[in-house]
Amino acid sequence: MKSFENVRGMRDFLPDDLTKRKFVEGRVRDCFRSYGYEEVETPVIEYLDLLSARAGEEIRHRMFAFKDLGGRNVALRPEMTASIARVIATKLRLEAKPLRIGYIANCFRYDNPQMGRYREFWQAGFELFGSRSLEADAEIITVNNDLMKRLGFSDFFIKIGDVRILRGLLGSERINESDQSAIMGLVDKRKIKSVISFLEERKVSNDCLKTVKKILNLKGTDYQRIVNEARKILTQSEASLKALNDLETVINLAQLSGVETPFLLDVGFARGLEYYTGMIYEIFVSDLGIALGGGGRYDGLVELFGGEHTPAVGCAPGIDRIVLAMEKKNLFPASLGATDKVLVIPVSEALSAKALEITAILRSNGISAQNEVTGRSIGAALSYADKKGYSYTIIFGPRELEKNCVTIRFMKTKEQKEVLISEIADNIKHS
Repeated sequence: MKSFENVRGMRDFLPDDLTKRKFVEGRVRDCFRSYGYEEVETPVIEYLDLLSARAGEEIRHRMFAFKDLGGRNVALRPEMTASIARVIATKLRLEAKPLRIGYIANCFRYDNPQMGRYREFWQAGFELFGSRSLEADAEIITVNNDLMKRLGFSDFFIKIGDVRILRGLLGSERINESDQSAIMGLVDKRKIKSVISFLEERKVSNDCLKTVKKILNLKGTDYQRIVNEARKILTQSEASLKALNDLETVINLAQLSGVETPFLLDVGFARGLEYYTGMIYEIFVSDLGIALGGGGRYDGLVELFGGEHTPAVGCAPGIDRIVLAMEKKNLFPASLGATDKVLVIPVSEALSAKALEITAILRSNGISAQNEVTGRSIGAALSYADKKGYSYTIIFGPRELEKNCVTIRFMKTKEQKEVLISEIADNIKHS
């Protein structure tokens, strides 16, 4: 008989795995409530044109795209921002702004599976629509920072930059938008030699080449020093200087909002999505070389999907990577997923109807209770209860029922006592 395995890059979430994921999702929803983000859900399948717009060449090539039975070009969503922007452009276009939207969703990319990277992965998101203020940028950083703190992380840092710094330089050399996006894609992959070759082919000025080389290597945690050095380098582009000044202000505002996490300012920073129009950032923890989340400003996306021009900024914490990092750092509570469970064991199948009554009583009192349903012996049933982590077992036979009683066994201590059926729930709750 053929043995079926998972499709490569896809996973089954067994109880322990799912419990950890749901724990992280619970902390995300705590942040939704604290910061006023209203949760939405969107379809897993969207039109290919929508998902391809401004996605970036790398992601476009890695989408699960296909024709449906109606001949329409569709795809599994590779990320969520495009779908949320579509909702803003259509269903929520008349809502008062700003709008704070949250989501938790699975996404799909045909990536090479490796540590922290799967072909189906889970993202959370915080998206703020309708504000072009730097305070909105700082809020997105603050909420992501708060989430990390709520999850128990302490040794993490925020890598931050602004796409307008590099795009401003390229624009001053009349590099068209398509070529700019290609260059940003190379920068995201840290293919610096390819960037320089690309610019040389476009015959940019020597001053521009020198400046690009310098900013692509200008980064550090002493962000004020990096800002000062960058100001001396970027004198040829007013747009780049303005972006740098805005970035400094965003960091200062985030710190005023309580963000004490170190900032790594990377002047030549880029991310793989083309729709970013301003500040971008990613969050890293020590000893794990992958970002646990990131985001940035994307002011043109809603308009691209037929809505009014709507400035926007958002972030997408990566749930799978957060779970991985929490496992490595032992941040999950020791009691995670632990609940007091009761197994009800009649001494014979003839008493199974009474066992159903007893489990019903327990459940009506908010206690997790299950029946022994395989007909195994008392000893075998107790062994099973021990292996599966039951806190209590309830055993009864005709002798106990004559007195309207059962025997409660405390699985950790192996102690047991006889109690009235009417008092089972109270005994368990107060034990």
